[in-house]
Amino acid sequence: MKKYLLFACCLYGASAFAQQSDGKVTLIINQPENAIVTGDLGRKLNDTMVYLYEMYAGENDSAQIKDGKFIISKPMPKGGSIHIIKVGQGADLKSVMLAYVEGGKMHIAGKGDYLTGAKFSGDKWVKEWMEVYNMLDPETPVSKQLAVLEEKFREASQLGDEDAAIEINKKADSLMKIRLTAMRKWLAGNMNSGVSAYLATCYIENMKAKDSIMNLLGEHAKASRIAQRYFHPGKVDPAPVSMGFDDSKAADRNFSAVAVGQDAPQFSAPDVNGKNVSLADFKGKYVLVDFWASWCGPCKPQIPFLKAARDKYKNKDLVVLAVSLDSKKEAWEKAIAAHQLDWINISNLKGWSEPAAQAYGASAIPFNVLISPEGKILAMGLYGEDVEKKLAEFLK
Repeated sequence: MKKYLLFACCLYGASAFAQQSDGKVTLIINQPENAIVTGDLGRKLNDTMVYLYEMYAGENDSAQIKDGKFIISKPMPKGGSIHIIKVGQGADLKSVMLAYVEGGKMHIAGKGDYLTGAKFSGDKWVKEWMEVYNMLDPETPVSKQLAVLEEKFREASQLGDEDAAIEINKKADSLMKIRLTAMRKWLAGNMNSGVSAYLATCYIENMKAKDSIMNLLGEHAKASRIAQRYFHPGKVDPAPVSMGFDDSKAADRNFSAVAVGQDAPQFSAPDVNGKNVSLADFKGKYVLVDFWASWCGPCKPQIPFLKAARDKYKNKDLVVLAVSLDSKKEAWEKAIAAHQLDWINISNLKGWSEPAAQAYGASAIPFNVLISPEGKILAMGLYGEDVEKKLAEFLK
């Protein structure tokens, strides 16, 4: 599902950075400088907690507001990364902000209304982040239009109106191109900023373009935790934690059963001919379960990567099992034919109420899960070239 939110929650330490002659990026193991986040939010918020949360790994630092002020000193051994700054326990959006944070100083000056209207100052990276933040501010005309389209998309999806969802996606794509042009212009002038690593990994969908930008980043940008995760997947940080802001009942589910290393939940659904297909049918094989839908724009760029991985390993006990979140059979079958999805396609045609999607906590698509011959979850959320790379670890 394409969600046009303020920021995509894209979650991709003392030796000097060095790039090897073969173009590979050296793994940086230590950057000892702390991030010092201070604030003066006014006495109205006295005794309120302020949290600094690293989104990918789930690392949390906090401080209590006293005399209107707070200070958080967070070690940054792996470099700069995207964090959530949250004031208080409530879920009000005015108390939450996404921010790039690295070693150095950031100061937040507010007027007692949580983070509404707060001014951010400090080291160069703070200025860089605020330029990007303001570019994506929800009050810009493009952001407002995208917000309206997101709500319409949500309504169309709930009603199972794939035609409307596809049309909404097209309108949103044109607006996103406007935003992407501004991002690329900013990137071109800030290639040594850790913020650029965030923009490239989260907003540049074309893998070749993404790789090109990441390889052209300056040494400081490449030393960020974001870039290091990109260049060394699985070595800098483990798989990302599951988090999100969701007002649906899905947010209350216990997702412990879908962690890597756990038993894969069983499920079944009819294929396009009405024959019931079960995950248990493929015991003894590696199964890549792919959650998608005919109306899902971001699902389409993943298809070539899925096909390449399937073709490479189809003779090594790999099964691709595609579970659609469609609600109309005609749209589902049309998409299968249009994209030549010649693997196993199943669906109960229940949209977001698809039992398999609920069992695996698939609250956004595209999403996939790799399951071992023994029925254990090996990996989740593989995209682009990472699909084939992860399979190569097991299918040799």
